[in-house]
Amino acid sequence: MSIKDSGGFEVTRRPDLDGRGRKTYVVDVHVGNGKWVHLTYGKADLQDIRRIIGQALKEDA
Repeated sequence: MSIKDSGGFEVTRRPDLDGRGRKTYVVDVHVGNGKWVHLTYGKADLQDIRRIIGQALKEDA
């Protein structure tokens, strides 16, 4: 299943979940049949994920 086919995903900034200088983001991923997975990350986590994806795309090129 691809993100485009599944209806997508959404990244939302959630200040109400912040704690001790950590900015919190919730990533909602549609997994099919109307179901969504909610993942909570900090800004550093999302930056690491972006770096890992970038490396994987370079390796695939």
